[in-house]
Amino acid sequence: MNSPSVYITLTGMFMSTLLFFYNKGYRSANIYLAGFLFLSSLFVFIQYVFIFSHDLEVIIWFVAGFPSLFYLIGPFAFFYVRSILRDNARFSNWDYLHFILCFLVLLGAIPYITSDLEYKISLARHIESNDWSSIKYRPNAIFPPMFNRTMRPIHLLVYSILIWVTIYQYRVKLFRSSNHSSDFQITKKWLLMFSGFVPLMSIFHVFIFFGTTVSATKANFILQTYPLLVAFSVLYVAMIASLLYFPHVIYGLPVKIFLPSENLIPQTVGEYSPAISENENHGEEVVDVQISNPPAEKFVQLFSEGYLDEIKSKLQAWTEQNQFLDPDATISTLAVQVKIPQHHLSYYFNTILEIKFTNWRNNLKIEYAVSLCDQGLNKSLTLEAIGIQCGYSSQSTFIRAFKKAKWMTPTEYMKSKG
Repeated sequence: MNSPSVYITLTGMFMSTLLFFYNKGYRSANIYLAGFLFLSSLFVFIQYVFIFSHDLEVIIWFVAGFPSLFYLIGPFAFFYVRSILRDNARFSNWDYLHFILCFLVLLGAIPYITSDLEYKISLARHIESNDWSSIKYRPNAIFPPMFNRTMRPIHLLVYSILIWVTIYQYRVKLFRSSNHSSDFQITKKWLLMFSGFVPLMSIFHVFIFFGTTVSATKANFILQTYPLLVAFSVLYVAMIASLLYFPHVIYGLPVKIFLPSENLIPQTVGEYSPAISENENHGEEVVDVQISNPPAEKFVQLFSEGYLDEIKSKLQAWTEQNQFLDPDATISTLAVQVKIPQHHLSYYFNTILEIKFTNWRNNLKIEYAVSLCDQGLNKSLTLEAIGIQCGYSSQSTFIRAFKKAKWMTPTEYMKSKG
């Protein structure tokens, strides 16, 4: 089995496993996404075994019991989209009805699963053979093979309709929201792409159904459906690549909630609080203006309250240790020190605190400089020495940053304090 399809499906199963177990900070919407990715990858792998494998033992393992899990793909996709749009992944008692078909198909496979090995090998030989016209087998005691082949695309199509009905119900939130942030737009596009992938899966299985119906030989079936298999693999890779390239889409759509006004942004004198960002190309610091009192309404996604508290606590400890004074302090080094993924921190600063990390850090540095002046250390230290202690590489950068923050130079501030 050296086909690229095998590696693609194994990658999908590996990613979904990581998403399922490394679900820290999220609600259970991502569990539904992990279930969809794992089961769809597994079923593509089963199809590969059914069509290309010559290993009878592998065919025996995958021919009966696992196909019942296909009927979980649609429900998991629907639960995921619904959870993101509702910002609520709660599972109701009525939702168990979505699993009835999967249960019945699995129940019908029990006689095959418990049958003797000789019967399983004979069935596997039929599947492995090139002549499909002579295949007569029934691995499911309740449903005939034709039912499964017919019901799979119909089942996915029904859930595709449910998904798009749900999107229509939340169209105001999704398409008419006043939130035009890049995170919102990227996540919206991902959600629409994901919702479009599900009906494409149903179309794919329609062609598989017709291919197995009209093709007398396995070779003829492969010849007719190979372009479709390649196209489907490309789409599947694109979906997985989207998660890798934009990992923050797994947090869901931003929703407005009320948060306390307290945050980790230092409050400064005056109507505005300065924020300093570093020029990555030249290593210089440029001062921008930030409003000192951000609004109480914030955009948050699927971070739990406990995880937000954990991030805030670790950042508080980091600031109390004055590690922001290190000239080499970046969001990358911060992520290593506080043991929080960098893209989590980036999202926390940009969306929860509504400030860039560099601006947040430099606000802390200015406040530290103010505390040194208030303690009278300016009498024993030069202005340049104070700037160096605050993590600024030059006196001019320190003065410019201080003036933007306090509307006066460090010297003028010291005089104002007597």
